[in-house]
Amino acid sequence: MPHPKGKRALIFFIIWQLIFLVGIAKAEEKSPEQRLSEQELATEKFLSNLEAKLAHKFFDYRQRPVVRVAVFDFNDGAGNVSKVGREIAEKISRRLWGQKQFSVLSREKVEQYLQWMGMTTLFKMNAPMLYRWQKRINTMDPGHGLHVLIGGEVQKGVGRSLRLSASLINFETKIGPRELENNILDLTNINGEIPLPTEQALKEALEIVTRGEIRPAAEGRLLILASNKGHNLMETDYVKGFTKERPFPWSEVPLLFIPSKEEGVMPENVKVGLDRISLSPLTWGKDPGKQLQYSFLHGKCSTNLVYFDEIMPAQSYRLVITITDPKSYETRSLMKEVTVYPGATTLVVLSFYIPSEKERMRSKQTAQINIFQLWGKGTEIFPEKR
Repeated sequence: MPHPKGKRALIFFIIWQLIFLVGIAKAEEKSPEQRLSEQELATEKFLSNLEAKLAHKFFDYRQRPVVRVAVFDFNDGAGNVSKVGREIAEKISRRLWGQKQFSVLSREKVEQYLQWMGMTTLFKMNAPMLYRWQKRINTMDPGHGLHVLIGGEVQKGVGRSLRLSASLINFETKIGPRELENNILDLTNINGEIPLPTEQALKEALEIVTRGEIRPAAEGRLLILASNKGHNLMETDYVKGFTKERPFPWSEVPLLFIPSKEEGVMPENVKVGLDRISLSPLTWGKDPGKQLQYSFLHGKCSTNLVYFDEIMPAQSYRLVITITDPKSYETRSLMKEVTVYPGATTLVVLSFYIPSEKERMRSKQTAQINIFQLWGKGTEIFPEKR
């Protein structure tokens, strides 16, 4: 049987060993930075600074509980994207992605926005360019909820280092005549320096993966007109003279569409969708003169509503019309592909027709939707006012 003093010594030895091991574990947990390289520490500092400034400027748990950001590849100042420029963007996206107060646009969505603008990355943003971005994205992707554009530059610094400069651009800032004239933007800059271990690492980091390019995007104009008078519109022979290869021959055209003689009423629940965009007839507010700009093409189309009028990327769009017959409550829908061509205007005329009770009895008419398309060269397409 062990002596009592020997027992106590054994217990003290075991306790001391446990304290020693726990102390080592805590020491290792206390300073993980000591295991990071100089490059990793500098990168972490830059990302933390960016995240802090983003939250400080844009986050408000009552008014803006989620800040939605679009992160673009960093460029070299000339618009070229290097390996490290892409890596920095990916690090920012991953860092913000896992935090509930931030929402990050997918890379596919960011690439789509760049394609709409004819760009390869966010480059040399100024007030006129931001105005174009706002107008295009607000038109083409109205539910985007975007608050901030994040982009920046990465260049060779002193010695074996990278000089970083990030920009947080307020996408919601109002761009008016004063901002355009004085090139005023609401943005925050974050700078940093990241050392690299070798000259080879620096060379590989600055290797270009995408050449910078700002090219004119292929665009055309899309104008959608309609009538709410309940008439069924019919084409005239003059429609055949309209092609995308020649300007609109307005002087040669008395009427393009005429109302049919059948009696009709306006349908209920008219819904017009253009891809992801839900359309309603435009209103002119305090500027009734704006309506005179169209004069509904001076009666040449027998219409009285403008649903849409924008310069758009030249491509095909899905136009969907749905109406409800107020008598039978039946719903009728029609989908048609509408093509916008570069440097041309696509004119779309919508016809909604619900037969009156008399027409139902007399000619067995039913609810109808027609979508007519015309094209003309150029995007300034209004005829001279009568």
